[in-house]
Amino acid sequence: MSDIVRAFLDSMLIENPVVMSFIAALLVAVLPRSARSSFGPALRFSLVFFGAALIGATVVTNVPAPFAPAVYLIVGLAAVGALYAAGELREQWMGMPQAVIALAPMIGVQMLVAESGELSIMLAASAGNSLGLAVMFIVIGSIRESSRMSETTDTFKTYPVVLFSMAVFAVILSGFLFW
Repeated sequence: MSDIVRAFLDSMLIENPVVMSFIAALLVAVLPRSARSSFGPALRFSLVFFGAALIGATVVTNVPAPFAPAVYLIVGLAAVGALYAAGELREQWMGMPQAVIALAPMIGVQMLVAESGELSIMLAASAGNSLGLAVMFIVIGSIRESSRMSETTDTFKTYPVVLFSMAVFAVILSGFLFW
């Protein structure tokens, strides 16, 4: 398997911040309401994550190391601003603006992609991360929708069920090692 294919698959599954990071998982658990309404936002988030990851990682590899945190923050803020301008992240969750929840995964995905070093591998890792985000966004929307429609008590129609489902995905996907 080539390094580019390995970077793409690893970034889509085992190194995907949505599956392996609580903050990114929280973003995906909070935003999608249903499977049908998740396609548009999933595409927008995916494109912005792709752009932020690629731009941030490319810039960081070309600037001195002390400037890397500033680059990550600036690119992350610009990406969150782009999503806000596109109509996303305008609501609040438990009193916290959704834009605050989105900033950490934006920074994290840049850091993951920057570790690749080579431009072609950064491109593959960015694509894998953005595709993995879109898939998980839609899957979690489906889980939320099906748990709300199920004939069960209200206890099983809450965020913990969604987070538990995501934990099961993380355990399952951690078995996919492409090396």
